[in-house]
Amino acid sequence: MSMNFFTVFDVIIGVLGLYLIFTGIKSSKKGEVDPMMITADELTRCSDISGLSKYLMPKCAIFGAFCVIFGVQGLLNDTNVVAFPKPVNVGFLIAFVIVWGVFSYFIHKAKKQFIKY
Repeated sequence: MSMNFFTVFDVIIGVLGLYLIFTGIKSSKKGEVDPMMITADELTRCSDISGLSKYLMPKCAIFGAFCVIFGVQGLLNDTNVVAFPKPVNVGFLIAFVIVWGVFSYFIHKAKKQFIKY
């Protein structure tokens, strides 16, 4: 039962990562910001959407790439395709939490810089 949960979790993280990569690249090229990153209400108060996009959306794509890597590693491990040693699994989990924290920091910084309250 727990293997199924983790397998589903890994697939969700991987798919989320693909979405973030696609959204990050597409939005960055168009000078837009996806409402999943910054709410529609916050975007109406944004002083420079193009600047916000240039700052945040490439970071979104990078975070998405890491989500894909994390999801694939977890899926390979959970399905016993590759039996990663426990330290590798723990390392990936710690790295994921750190990368997520850094990305959250960038979202917070972007909101302070580009959105008027």
